[in-house]
Amino acid sequence: MKRKIKIYRFLLLLSLSVSAILPLFGQEVEDDSMRQQKLFRKSSLIPIPIIYYTPETRLAGGLATLYAFRMRGQTDEERPSQVQLGFAYTQEKQVLIYLPFQVFFNRETWQANGELGYYRYVYQFFGIGNETEKSDEETYSVNFPRIRLNLLRLVAPHHYLGLRYWWDDYNITKRAADGQLIQNGITGSRGGVVSGAGLLWNFDSRDQIFYPTKGFWSEAEIFANAKGIGSDFNFTRFSLDVVGYFSKTSKNILALNAWLVFTQGDVPFQQLAFIGGPKKMRGYFEGRLRDKNLWMMQAEYRRELFGRFGAVAFGGVGAVSPTAGDLFSQKAHFTYGAGLRFMLSKNDHINLRLDVAGNEKGEFFPYLTVREAF
Repeated sequence: MKRKIKIYRFLLLLSLSVSAILPLFGQEVEDDSMRQQKLFRKSSLIPIPIIYYTPETRLAGGLATLYAFRMRGQTDEERPSQVQLGFAYTQEKQVLIYLPFQVFFNRETWQANGELGYYRYVYQFFGIGNETEKSDEETYSVNFPRIRLNLLRLVAPHHYLGLRYWWDDYNITKRAADGQLIQNGITGSRGGVVSGAGLLWNFDSRDQIFYPTKGFWSEAEIFANAKGIGSDFNFTRFSLDVVGYFSKTSKNILALNAWLVFTQGDVPFQQLAFIGGPKKMRGYFEGRLRDKNLWMMQAEYRRELFGRFGAVAFGGVGAVSPTAGDLFSQKAHFTYGAGLRFMLSKNDHINLRLDVAGNEKGEFFPYLTVREAF
């Protein structure tokens, strides 16, 4: 019965989310001539085969469709809106069904972005703290539907301010028989609903979206999860993510990324800040190091070689901590690596990336995916 109530809650939230998005596509009807105008002035539907490899999923494959469009009244200079529907299945028997979207309207004064999805995933858990060991690794399985919504308004050139709402319903279906999670001493070890809302600030002066050569992108959030809005946990989160791109020519680019996360309260282990994965410090398994607070810095040098080919070298350093006060006194961990790039799309400079990354413990991992890490 409890599970059915959660499913009904998800369906209700999904319907409310769709209801919130649909008006963005609406049109004002003033006369018969306007009724005859198309809502979308220019659009394209692109099927995209999916194949990638990460240490967390191993080989994965699937199919996605990307619908890009400009609404009536938008010029070609304005960014197109995008809605993507994708499905993927991995060697770890993980299932990913997702619908990310980014919609611009009123001449980019407003934008809505987020994701609707359902995931059946297998994760590795190494414990909590800055000094977990590979021998602590255990596997757990989880199913969860997801709703992520952001609504932002342009308040100054390049500056967007708005609201964020995130909802996940973690149903942990399997835990290691002799692991830490099955002992139920870790917050969130039995799963639960995460429902949170907060303020969001975004700055974006990049010259391109998929392969920037100059400019900055940053995001700051103040986020609260509370039982009053449907969460099983009470905790707050502040994060600041900043990326800068520097180049004299498009053939040589230096990209820098700094990330800070501070959380307080009853934080489930799935929502702790973590190091690792294909985007934040490649070379560590995703979630290898996790705790309430985190700092991280990473850099990548990108160079075009010839034709559609390019190469990169990268490195990162960071740490996690149970308290904010001793975050920067913790031992820093580092990662490093190099990779090759193949340009799949010349118009948008979308790259296929193949990276090999390692860490100070002597572990190495391959990554094969699309688009840059940051």
